[in-house]
Amino acid sequence: MKGNIRSMMVHVPLVAGMLVAAPLAMASDYPTKPVTVVVPFPAGGSTDLMARAASREMTDFLGENVVVDNRGGGAGTVGMASLARSRADGYTIGIVPAAPLVNQPHMRETPYNLDSFEYVCQLFFSPQALAVKPDSPFENLDQLVSYARENPGELTYGTPGPGTLPHLAMEQFLRLADIEIEHLPFTGDGPGATALMGGHIDLYMTMPTVINDRDFTSLAVFSDERVDSMQGVETAIAQGYDLTAAWWGGIVAPKGTPAAITEQLSESCRYTADQERFQETLDRLGTLVQYLGPDDFRDLVRSEFEINGPILKSVFKDN
Repeated sequence: MKGNIRSMMVHVPLVAGMLVAAPLAMASDYPTKPVTVVVPFPAGGSTDLMARAASREMTDFLGENVVVDNRGGGAGTVGMASLARSRADGYTIGIVPAAPLVNQPHMRETPYNLDSFEYVCQLFFSPQALAVKPDSPFENLDQLVSYARENPGELTYGTPGPGTLPHLAMEQFLRLADIEIEHLPFTGDGPGATALMGGHIDLYMTMPTVINDRDFTSLAVFSDERVDSMQGVETAIAQGYDLTAAWWGGIVAPKGTPAAITEQLSESCRYTADQERFQETLDRLGTLVQYLGPDDFRDLVRSEFEINGPILKSVFKDN
C-alpha cells in the first residue's frame, strides 16, 4: 500500500505539469490554420479598410492567412456579439472601432460587456470630418449653420449607425451650433458613403479614410490641427466651432483566449504598426498608426466608457 501511495504522490505533480504545459504547447504552435478577423461593419467602410491593411501585415508575421469577415448590423453590436460568443482559441479575433465597446452598452442592452473580451492592442486613430454630397452648395461650416437655422429639420446627415463615434460627434456639433439636422443612420460607412454619393443625404460624418477614398468634399476636420491628407480643409476650431472628435480602435479577442496567444497577437500588432507599407496605407487614408499594448488599450477603453456614459445621456435624453 505504501508503495502505491508513493507512486501516486510522484505522478500527481507530473500530471499537473502536463496540464499546465498543454496550453503553452498549443500557444507555441499557434497559428496552424487561418485566423478570422471579425469586422463589425460592412465592407467598404473605414474599419473594413483598416482591417484589410492590417490583416496583410499580420499574415506575414503569423505565417498563416488572416481573413476579414464582415458582420455588420446594430451599429457594430451584431459583430461584437458574434465575436464574444466565438471560441477563445485565437482563431477568431476582431478589428473594431471603439464605439461598440464604449458607446453602445450605454444605449441598449448588449449581449456583451467590456469583460467579454481580451484586449490585444490599439492600432489606429483618426480625426473625424464632415463630408457633403456632390454639388452641395455649402463650402464651410458657417454656410451650413446659416442654412440649417433658416430651414430647421430640412437637411439630413448620415453616420455608420446610432451611437457610433461619428453619431456622437455630429450630435455634439449640432448642439454647439444650435441647429437641427435629421439623422439617418446606416449599417456602416460603405452604405452611408454610397447614399451620400447618390445625393440621398446631405452630409456624412466620417473619417478622412472614407472621404479620400471616394473623393468627397469636406467642410471641416474635427482635429486640433489640419490633417495633411485633407489639403485645404480647415479645422472646425479654425472656423469658430470648438470641437474635436476622433475615431480609434484596435484588436480584441474573446474572453479566455490564452495569454500566450494574446501576447503573440499583440506582437503581430506591434509588427504591423512598424511596417512602412502599413503606415503609408493609413497615411493615404488620412489615419494615424497609434499602437498601445494590451494593458494600456484595456485601460483606455474602460476610461472612455466611463467618460462617454454621461455624454450619451445628455445627447440623447430627448430621444
